[in-house]
Amino acid sequence: MTTDSPHVAYLAPSDPARPQPGRDNDEEADRSENAVLTAYLFHLTAKGHRVLRHRVVTDPVLASTDLFDATAGEVVMACHRSHYPALIAAYGVISDCARFFSPARRALLFTAEPGSVAKEFLSHHKIIAIWPEGESFVRADPAAETGGA
Repeated sequence: MTTDSPHVAYLAPSDPARPQPGRDNDEEADRSENAVLTAYLFHLTAKGHRVLRHRVVTDPVLASTDLFDATAGEVVMACHRSHYPALIAAYGVISDCARFFSPARRALLFTAEPGSVAKEFLSHHKIIAIWPEGESFVRADPAAETGGA
C-alpha cells in the first residue's frame, strides 16, 4: 500500500474513462457513462471551453471525477443512476474531489434526465445536474435558480 498524498492524474486523449479502477464492474454503467462523457466533452470543446480529463487518485482507493471544465470552473462526474444511494455516493466523491480544483462548482452528468427528487437533492447541495437532450445538454443549476453565484 502506498502512502502518497491524493493527487490529480490527467488522462491522455486515448485513455479510457471507464471502467474506473476500484469500482465494481458494471458494463451497462460503463458504456452509458463513456458515451455521455464523450458527447459532453465534444459539446464543451465545440463551445470553445478548455476541458481537462482526469482522475483524482486517493490512497488506498480511487475516488474519481471525470472532467474539469476550466473555462466554467466546474468539476464534472458522470452518473448512470440517479436513485438515492447513487446520489449519496456521487455527492461524497464529487465533494471530496472538488477540493483539488478550488474554487470549483460541482456538476453531475447524467445519462438521462434525473427525476424531481434527484434534482431537489442536487439543488439543495448546490450541485449542477446536466443531462443530454437531443444534440445538446440541459442544466439544472442551483445558482441560477436562486439568483446566486
